[in-house]
Amino acid sequence: MRKYLFTYVLLLLAVAATAQRRAKPSIVRILSSTGTVGVKINGEDVVKIYNGVFLHEGTTLRSDSSYLYKTRNSFDAFGNVNINQGDTLNVYGDKLYYNGNTHVALVTNNVRMVDRDATLTTNYLTYNTATKIGTYTGGGKLVNKDNTLTSKNGYYFSGSRDAYFRYDVVLTTVDALIKTDTLRYNSGTRISYFYGPTHIYGKDKDTLYTERGEYHTITEQAFFSKNNIYTQTSKYLKGDSLFYDRLKGYGRAVRRVTFNDNEQKVTIKGQLGTFYRSEDRAVVTQNPYVMMVTEDKDTSKTDTVAPQAVVAKKDKTAVVKKDTVVSKTKPVDAKAENGSAAATAAVDSVTVKPAPKIKRDTLYWGADTLETRIVTYKTLRQLQEKMRLAGIKDTSTADKPATVRKAPLKLSTVKNLIPMPPAGLKMDTSFFKSNYFGKPKVPRVDSAKLKKALADSLSKKAAKDTSAKKVASPPKVVRPDSVYLQRKFDLKDTARIRILTAHHNAKIFKSDLQAKADSMFYSYADSTMRMFVEPIIWTQGSQISGDTIYFQLKNKKLDNMDVWPRALTVNVEGTDSAYFNQVAGKKMRGFFVSNKLQRLFVDGNAETIYFNRDSTKQVTEMMRSVSSRIRVNFKDNKAQNVTLFTKVGQDIYPIEKATEDDKILKGFLWKPKERPASKEAIISPPKVKAVLPVKKSAAKAPTAGKKPASAVTTKKATPPDSSAKQRVTPDSSVVNGRPMRADTSNTPSVRDTVIKGKPAVTQPVNPPADSTRKKLLRDTSAILNKPKRQ
Repeated sequence: MRKYLFTYVLLLLAVAATAQRRAKPSIVRILSSTGTVGVKINGEDVVKIYNGVFLHEGTTLRSDSSYLYKTRNSFDAFGNVNINQGDTLNVYGDKLYYNGNTHVALVTNNVRMVDRDATLTTNYLTYNTATKIGTYTGGGKLVNKDNTLTSKNGYYFSGSRDAYFRYDVVLTTVDALIKTDTLRYNSGTRISYFYGPTHIYGKDKDTLYTERGEYHTITEQAFFSKNNIYTQTSKYLKGDSLFYDRLKGYGRAVRRVTFNDNEQKVTIKGQLGTFYRSEDRAVVTQNPYVMMVTEDKDTSKTDTVAPQAVVAKKDKTAVVKKDTVVSKTKPVDAKAENGSAAATAAVDSVTVKPAPKIKRDTLYWGADTLETRIVTYKTLRQLQEKMRLAGIKDTSTADKPATVRKAPLKLSTVKNLIPMPPAGLKMDTSFFKSNYFGKPKVPRVDSAKLKKALADSLSKKAAKDTSAKKVASPPKVVRPDSVYLQRKFDLKDTARIRILTAHHNAKIFKSDLQAKADSMFYSYADSTMRMFVEPIIWTQGSQISGDTIYFQLKNKKLDNMDVWPRALTVNVEGTDSAYFNQVAGKKMRGFFVSNKLQRLFVDGNAETIYFNRDSTKQVTEMMRSVSSRIRVNFKDNKAQNVTLFTKVGQDIYPIEKATEDDKILKGFLWKPKERPASKEAIISPPKVKAVLPVKKSAAKAPTAGKKPASAVTTKKATPPDSSAKQRVTPDSSVVNGRPMRADTSNTPSVRDTVIKGKPAVTQPVNPPADSTRKKLLRDTSAILNKPKRQ
């Protein structure tokens, strides 16, 4: 204990001695001068020095003239003032006041502080020769190679070469202009650190905003961590953390990422985003989704009562309140019967046209990965052609063997293949020579006859064309087929178009439309959404499926839809999910009005199943038809009428006689569980938790006097309703002899629905415990090995 106490006392004495040594200031010494004069100013002895050089604790100070105050250990210097520390730091100015006790130098007028390749200029600088810190508060500028920095207040640390700038800070680099409130800049590494609202303006008209981050002026890389946003013309990218490389044009945002394009009215959100400036492409992953605003005129709420017209008393015309349109007004008759100066104006007709109300809706679109980019129209057509060819299989070369090119045979090889003649006879090799009997003769052509024949043919053709023009009928107008009708776009190959691509588990939710597919592609050129790999669309009470689905927006509303091949539409009336109205064919084209399916055209092997109902909405009969083409009109979410064209075959029979096999078409598909129920299913889908394997505990040995119990109690499955003939088996993809489309859902049944209002029961079979299994095997072997009775 005494040993530690003695050590502590020695440390205190050492600290006290050091403090006393530091407390005693060193004296400013004069190294050289060209002349000195002793004067008295205000009763104080002052030494006037010409071209003096002072030395104070390793710091050299020079000036043209100076006044040395020995009692205060300080001096004033004038003209060509210079403070030098080492070989790298120099301070220049016109005036200087230096205090040797505090080591503070006040340099004014045309001040320059030079530290290696950094130069700080100001009019008033406070510099501490002990700490090597320079301060200015009246505005200054720091120049470091290609970087120029200005601010109102500044603090320069010569030891670490860090400079802190405050208020109206502007940093100008070769490729960027930075404006901020608080900034730290290192003249050695040329890295800027931001501690307040900061704007970085690039030469490509892009802007970076942050409130905390750093920017490397050499590599032009930026790291931001608070309220970050990158803006380029009408687009911006923001996130909690943002990295951007200006030279490579690469940006990366992490957490709460938002990419917005005001020009195209699209917003993409997610948790991880990447931006490529050269390709104008952004990729968002980790729960990404897109928000697209759609518009529709809401005519359900219109004001049918015209507002009362107000007649002016002084004017000669009627004045009507706002929001009304006056077709015509009559002038006021000034000569009334009662002789009054003002009379009531007669309004001929007033037509009120209220402004239509715009009903806005938002379409939410999510997937595992969302990608957006801007391409030219030529590139877009090439991408669409690749998508079209990707789904076409070339079967022309499937059975043909691969062709192998063989080298041409040489003459010596051919001779070896020919059998040799008998002995004594020479081999005939004349067939190796071409044109053995000479070149073939070319028949002679009489040029006069050829010219005459050519002139006759031209005259006949001219006469025929003249007669055809006289009797030519007007061109016949051919109406385009509704099934194959397409909108034409007159765009140049260089036109820039934004596209959106969704990869894997793509889903769409809108208040009146939902969809899902493995991948989707949307182009702003034609406002068409293209869905691939098991796409399904749900609109109102209808489900539409096929191999490929296109649906197009017009004026921000759902306009038309293409489905091919193996197109299928399933419609449910009300809540009755036991009977499905179905339409199927090779190609299907649907048209929407007010986002509701109005007409449906089917071409190629068109089939329909429709259930008629009575006044009590009970199904009475079923109609099944087959034709080449079908047109279906919908009204109030119901099939109003069905028109069949070419090779029509139709069967109508009571519902009691209709078998379960007759109630569905080939390839029937019904998946209501996969329909997105809300926008939350797109924005924040439920996370699937990993299920850890559970270790099975060993079965306990049965105790004496008790029967062995099974480890798992198996409940008896409730038998289904006998009145409903179930056609679906959980372990089979064939329904009543008809193959069904592959179902990727996790449900045990191929058909996700209820049959005649009662759910299909699927009871899992649990395996028996080990003890029960052994007992069953033992009983079975005993029965098999039992001796036969004589």
